Amino acid sequence: MTSTFRSAVERLLDEHAGRLPDWSGITLLVPHHHVAPRFMEALRARITAPVLLPPRLMTLPDLAATVVPAEAVQSDSMRLVELHAFLGRVDWLPAVGRWPLAQAMHRLMQEMDDALLRPPADFADFSRQVEAAAGRGLSRPLQWEARLVFELWRAFQGAAPGSRGGYALRLAGWLATATGPIYSLGLHAPSRLEQAFLEQCRERLGLVELAAPARYPERLACLQAAWEGGAASPLHARAAAYAARQPESPLAGEIELLAAGELEAAAQAAARQLRLWLAEGRQRLAIVALDRLAARRLRAVLERHAILLQDETGWTFSTATVSHVLDRWLTLLQDDCYYRDLIDFLKSPFLFADIDATARLDAVAELETQIHARNVVSGLAHFVALAGAGAGAALPLLRRLEAAARRFVTPRRRPLADWQRALLDTLDTLGATPAFEADNAGRQLLDLMRHLALDLAAARSAHTLADWRAWLTLQLDQATFQEGDIDSPLRLTHLAAARWRDFDGVVVLGADAGHLPPAGDDGLISDALRAQLGLPGQRERRAESLTALTDVLARSERVLLIWQTQRGRDPNPVSPWLLELEAFHRLAYGRDLRRGMPAAVMAPAPPSPPPRPAPSLPALPARLSASGWQDMVDCPYRFYAHYGLALAQTEEVAEEMEKADYGELVHDVLSRFHAAHPVLAAAGRERLVEALTELGRTVFSSREGGYYLAQGWRLRWERHLSAYVDWALAWEAAGHRWRQAECDQECAFALGDGRQVMLRGRLDRIDDGPGGVTVLDYKTQARQVLQKKVKTPGEHVQLPFYGLLTGAAEAVLVGLDEEPVRAVSLPRPLPAAAAAEAERLRSTLNAVAAGVPLPAQGTPQTCDWCELRGLCRRDHWFDTPSP
Repeated sequence: MTSTFRSAVERLLDEHAGRLPDWSGITLLVPHHHVAPRFMEALRARITAPVLLPPRLMTLPDLAATVVPAEAVQSDSMRLVELHAFLGRVDWLPAVGRWPLAQAMHRLMQEMDDALLRPPADFADFSRQVEAAAGRGLSRPLQWEARLVFELWRAFQGAAPGSRGGYALRLAGWLATATGPIYSLGLHAPSRLEQAFLEQCRERLGLVELAAPARYPERLACLQAAWEGGAASPLHARAAAYAARQPESPLAGEIELLAAGELEAAAQAAARQLRLWLAEGRQRLAIVALDRLAARRLRAVLERHAILLQDETGWTFSTATVSHVLDRWLTLLQDDCYYRDLIDFLKSPFLFADIDATARLDAVAELETQIHARNVVSGLAHFVALAGAGAGAALPLLRRLEAAARRFVTPRRRPLADWQRALLDTLDTLGATPAFEADNAGRQLLDLMRHLALDLAAARSAHTLADWRAWLTLQLDQATFQEGDIDSPLRLTHLAAARWRDFDGVVVLGADAGHLPPAGDDGLISDALRAQLGLPGQRERRAESLTALTDVLARSERVLLIWQTQRGRDPNPVSPWLLELEAFHRLAYGRDLRRGMPAAVMAPAPPSPPPRPAPSLPALPARLSASGWQDMVDCPYRFYAHYGLALAQTEEVAEEMEKADYGELVHDVLSRFHAAHPVLAAAGRERLVEALTELGRTVFSSREGGYYLAQGWRLRWERHLSAYVDWALAWEAAGHRWRQAECDQECAFALGDGRQVMLRGRLDRIDDGPGGVTVLDYKTQARQVLQKKVKTPGEHVQLPFYGLLTGAAEAVLVGLDEEPVRAVSLPRPLPAAAAAEAERLRSTLNAVAAGVPLPAQGTPQTCDWCELRGLCRRDHWFDTPSP
């Protein structure tokens, strides 16, 4: 028999054996739903009759729900809307954050209704009452809080009762027609409203409180001596007195404390203990989740071992995957359909259930390619036009987004219920409703949104899209969903719900000073004013938590309390309650309650670092560019990824103009300029500067309409163009004549044995010089940077590669980013550098063709800008040698 309820069942048998087998007329009030199954187990173990109609086991809210109130009751949703409107009429309150403030006020009103508080006649009377309770004058913050509470009382005095008022009406309605017998079992911390109801039940129906003694009474006595006698006597005196009465420790080996390091260590230690208990055959195990982050990590660790949890706590809808769909959609509406959010939204598996998933993802990929190619940042109409021009498969998806977005355009202000209906219609339009219905959290979320739309049908105050979204976010942060049915011996629960239950083992996760006792509630009013009003405050909350913890420790066979000693770089101290219990036990018995961390958790085997990859290329590339050859020189693995795996970085959408865009525009300006003025000496210097200036403004104007910084980049170019004209005139006077710009070049490069590779490149400019062809490459960089590039032969391959490609006599880098403009040449003649590069190129490519590995061996400077760093996993090599 379940020991917790043995005496309660015996009491019922003593008083109502004659009623068997029909006990349906008996009402038993229980603290929460988890008590009922355990009580029924105890009842069936004691009563062997083939037929039994059990008592009605109900919580107080369940009991009230059986009655329809005698008068109309305002729902919580409607009361919240009215409170929001009330805040808008209070001119001395800030205008921001009204929904959270309205929610806090709503909770306060519910507490005042639960405490049966009634407003005074006027604010002066109320201030005097508060000052009398405080024994001093009110400070400015207390005056503000007191004024707010009074205004709240006065505004809603005489209004329709809220949910707590309706709760009182329902309880009174039940009592008016109820007949006994009625019992209660373990009702803890009832409100004044509930206390008044229970007192009336005692007077009219003879309510009896059933006993449920602790499963381990010696343990309970020890805990009470440690925690409840602080004011009566010092800790060492209490410990000595208790040890004299109880020579053997009732806690040793049964209640243990474990100090873990970081989050992962805590989760691993908890998982290890639970797995050991399961291996021992224990079937009723609980995780009391004081720290939800640690609980989430523990869950992941257990699922890795195919162990599921039965979650009794629920999760807020804001943490559910389906809520991401709503958030992304509303973000698209408010941010003019920003392209990253759009692509993320279109890829959601919850959308377009009526379209083949593969075809949809292909269409989105095509659209994403076009977005990057055309540099479209935002605007749904722009994306529709883009799809119509080159990504037609995505056009039906975007058309449906347009149809859904029109539901949110006009009117700009509307009631909350209308916004809700628009959102539900959007889910239908976008084909999301079937996917939501198929998902457990999604189905509950749909039910919540439909309920809110119906609940607020009478609320006619108009709200903007942003205001409604803030309200909806508040609902998703407050409401919780339950996961699907999971039958597991492990239950994730919270401290209050663990009371009055016999567990074979309990892990209390997060037993640190920040969670035990629970942190203070930063509510609408201070704890001081709450106490003066007669509302429960931090002291009462802490006392209730300590009572709940004591009950759990006294009813569970084994308990392990775990906390993290570190949160990031900050120390995380243990709960002061556990510190006091530990000290009490050490004084009484000379033994520590702490358990050491398991060696496997404390010092796990270090992971083996992955080797640096060194693959071979199955075939040589048919074409090779200067940048490709530079990849080989910088890091052979980068060359392999580009040419062997055919990987290429997607062009980023330029949300603002950057230096690469600046260089591209300058190249365009100079190409047009020299095509229009092939012989500069034919025009005067001033005319050339004027022409280059006008041409620059024309080219840069294509970006200035869409980019805030584009004008600044143009001004930067205009600061240097005069110096460029001076250099160009001097370059021409030295015997160079412009031939062409932005030209593509290719040539066959023989490797031997009849093999060859095509070298290709796009050259900024080709001139006819005094010694032959000259190749120029424009750089929007300082001369010092360019000189460093060409200083070491073989490091910067661009100019020698161009020499191979064109047979040029000279190649230079032209630095455009400082004055005076200068050309930077290789430290040795180009033909010699090209010949050396040809030999290196030929031997390297022949080796690659023979299967020589291409190791990842880039320098740190190369890896800092390499987009393939995550592929070769350089950050995980540690200090392993290169292959």
